[in-house]
Amino acid sequence: MSSAKLRLSPASRLLGALVCWLYGIALVAAAVAFSVSGGIGTRLIGGVVLAAGSVTCGLARSASPPIRLRFAALMVSTSTMLLSGEVLLRCLTHFPVNMASNRIPHAELGYVLDPDLHDVDANGFRNPSIPDRVDIVAIGDSHTQGFNVAADQSWPAVLGRQLNRSVYNAGIGGYGPLQYEILVSRALEMRPQQIVVGMYAGNDLGDVIRGIVPYDTSAEIDNHFRYGIKYHTALGSAASHLWAQSRAAQPPGFAIEHLLNPTFVTDRRLRYRLAELNTNDPDIGAAFARTLRILENIKQRCADHGVDLLVILLPTRESAYSLAVQHDWPAEFSSIVEHEKIVRIRLQRAMLERRIRFLDVLPHMVSAVRDTPDVYPNYDEGHPLSAGYEAYAKAVAGALTSIDLAQR
Repeated sequence: MSSAKLRLSPASRLLGALVCWLYGIALVAAAVAFSVSGGIGTRLIGGVVLAAGSVTCGLARSASPPIRLRFAALMVSTSTMLLSGEVLLRCLTHFPVNMASNRIPHAELGYVLDPDLHDVDANGFRNPSIPDRVDIVAIGDSHTQGFNVAADQSWPAVLGRQLNRSVYNAGIGGYGPLQYEILVSRALEMRPQQIVVGMYAGNDLGDVIRGIVPYDTSAEIDNHFRYGIKYHTALGSAASHLWAQSRAAQPPGFAIEHLLNPTFVTDRRLRYRLAELNTNDPDIGAAFARTLRILENIKQRCADHGVDLLVILLPTRESAYSLAVQHDWPAEFSSIVEHEKIVRIRLQRAMLERRIRFLDVLPHMVSAVRDTPDVYPNYDEGHPLSAGYEAYAKAVAGALTSIDLAQR
């Protein structure tokens, strides 16, 4: 060891100590940020990072120069590999997948997306910019925002390319009919020719029951620190994606075998979906009645401004697979499909009575699952992949084209 010390120049000794101190201080600072805010998960991560930072600072203070230099070289080489991996993934793959953009508070809507994100405009929606006027405004929840895909693969963006028209995406995950009513007033200020409201059968009635959820500061801080890594770095996004597809990450459930679109359904998702669609629940019944009043109000506002309204009924993954795949379905799965069918039929009848134009996207998604690969993820995830959003857009494009032709 003494001979190794003699071979180290003063500059090498200083460099080893300096790098160790810099990494140690950086880790401790990150640990403090993680530990003083957010939920339990974030604080646990903060504790691990704090321990790593403390060890690094301890090495910088008391380890021998050769050990400090070797440790510094290890940290620098590891950082270089991580940075190179991040750059390569961003250049060669679709990662990071921004599934849950960070949010900021909003007085009326509860929250919007953070405009500081690269694919979010100043209004807090997933668009490159805010135009003075657009042809179409798309309003909806996470299925309109485009979970699982990049902004230009969301169905409003694809619809714009298919029709060669400008489309503004006003969809955000967690929104429901209460937000849709507010957003129509904002959309009309953009003087569109058409407004498309995406009703998602899976949880829109439940969203009415929950109301407009206020911004949760502690949860959002947790999101910024922990989920920021998961959703806004390519390495974190790719690791999360791989973990979600692994057997170890799968909770109890069952696999749906399909040549083009295999997937997995968890028991947990079935319980959640059934609660959101249970037509025997008085709260769901009240939410349905309020949703109809909201749709009536939206139709009247659009009519007053000479804007065409189209309501699209987006199905759950469960309903699409129930018709596209031959399978011996569990009782809970069949119950979800039956309750969703009741909701869908009641909505269609109510909109026919009120002369509200609508499009049921279910047949289009059934065809897509049968004939197109990678419509849904092969793990437990209810949002489509890019091929699924393409199917949404194609169906909407056909309906809007029919409306245009009928008016000529």
